[in-house]
Amino acid sequence: MGAKRILFITQEITPYLPETEISKICRNLPQGIQERGREIRTFMPRYGSINERRNQLHEVIRLS
Repeated sequence: MGAKRILFITQEITPYLPETEISKICRNLPQGIQERGREIRTFMPRYGSINERRNQLHEVIRLS
């Protein structure tokens, strides 16, 4: 059986938005879980302030 798969949903994450306590936690928590053998996908809204050229993003569905 493969690794357990987890979807991590957050409203902010470093480095895409300014660094706050929540954005740091939302960056480090999934990484720690992944290092323990789980498969992680992180989902967050695509805010207008996020630079697509600078950050490698994968857009799933665009809502109007």
